[in-house]
Amino acid sequence: MLEFFRRHRGAFMITLTVVIIISFASWGGTRTDGQKMATTSDDAFTIYGHKYTVAEMQRLERSTQIIQMLQMYELYFGLMSAARSPESGGRDFVFNMLVLKRQMEELGIHPSDAEAKAELEKTQALQENGVFSQQRAFNLQQNLGMYGMGGQDMLDIAKLSLGYKRLQELIGKNYVPSPVETEKAYASRHQTLKIQTINFALDDFKKTAEVKEDEIKKYYDENKETYKSIEKRAVSYVLFANPAELDKKPLEERTKLQKEQVARVEKFNEASIAPGAKFDEIVKTLKEKSETAALFAKDTPPDAIKDEKELIDAIFAHNKDSRPISDPVKGTKGYYVFAVTKVEEPKQQELAEVKDKVKEVLVGQKAQEALSKAVNDARTALQEGLKAGKKIDDLAKEKKLTLVAVKELTVNEPPTDLPNAQEIATEAQKVAAGEVAKAVNTDKGATLVYVAARELRKRDDSAALRKNTEERNASQERQRLFQSWFNQKREEAGLQVHLKMSA
Repeated sequence: MLEFFRRHRGAFMITLTVVIIISFASWGGTRTDGQKMATTSDDAFTIYGHKYTVAEMQRLERSTQIIQMLQMYELYFGLMSAARSPESGGRDFVFNMLVLKRQMEELGIHPSDAEAKAELEKTQALQENGVFSQQRAFNLQQNLGMYGMGGQDMLDIAKLSLGYKRLQELIGKNYVPSPVETEKAYASRHQTLKIQTINFALDDFKKTAEVKEDEIKKYYDENKETYKSIEKRAVSYVLFANPAELDKKPLEERTKLQKEQVARVEKFNEASIAPGAKFDEIVKTLKEKSETAALFAKDTPPDAIKDEKELIDAIFAHNKDSRPISDPVKGTKGYYVFAVTKVEEPKQQELAEVKDKVKEVLVGQKAQEALSKAVNDARTALQEGLKAGKKIDDLAKEKKLTLVAVKELTVNEPPTDLPNAQEIATEAQKVAAGEVAKAVNTDKGATLVYVAARELRKRDDSAALRKNTEERNASQERQRLFQSWFNQKREEAGLQVHLKMSA
């Protein structure tokens, strides 16, 4: 991961620059009083009775840059998922960070600067060959200075990381897993299951599925709206290309090139939001180079932008009537600004044009219904026969089912040569030996699983595996307890979002 960060540092820094300079400069919240654009002095949200402005929220959001640059992924993803709510607009990290700070304060968790420094020195981003690198720390601090942040911000993040870990320990420290539950979990994961399978191929049922003309017409009439030609769009765009080999250049030159690229993007963006702005005129005035793409469908873009998924998504989501020129879009080659020049709306297709497609859908539906019935009937017949004392081989022969030879597997180590082995093992462990498990859906149809035997075999590493099982179960339960506790604390924080935030 550290090598990846080093190799792609230039692109990463461009991303941070544009996010902070462009996105934060024209933050896209919608005010509750109906005005479309929020200003930095507007109230963004209230938590613990304190109102935070858009500017304050932007500052809090920049903490994610430090966390990611320090590669503190446990803290980052922990705060992203600790508690979620629909009204957050994707900013759960910010709200959860404030809840974390409050709980650290209330529970007397105050990591010292020395502890925070020691925590920073352990991060991968600041190490070289497994040892803390003063040079890496200096370089990172210099980069943070470009965004108005520095060493104290790094220490504050390290304190948050320590506080997050200590809170988890505090909330879950009294939980001790039951020996019985540990043994059950161990047996469930490491028990050897001897199974036989019966496979049902969907294609076999498709061959016998019959679809009548009136069924085709009825389905088409009922689903007519879904049968339309594909929307196509044409665009003109400008690519603000990433500087070549940026990560190989000295810091001073790299910073200069980054600023120049951002300045061009920002200048074009500012011109594009002016009243009556026209794409071609801005291109000419700013002496940028534009490209065009003739009408194309979303799934068949032209070669020049075929690898730019974010751009293509933006083109087909763009409303050219409300905003003729797009916002900057991050792509693999740089940043794009575009204008949709033509739209070919989807047109209704007649039955004759889509008859084969409709028939294919109906054949698939009928085949799936027939397959499900055959699987359920087979499982019922096998279960009843087994209860009556019959052998699985005789029952399979009687019902003209192909029983695959015995195979051994465990939930923890499913065989790689068995398709859908993990799903099969999961269902097999739910039934006793001599029973048929629920069917497992596969990409080719479905599979019934007969459990011939269950054995908990002796293993040289059984003691270590039991210990790992105990620790894993304890960790999962403690995480669940912490999550539940944190959710409650988030609710008590009285969060009120004043803007309809777009993530």
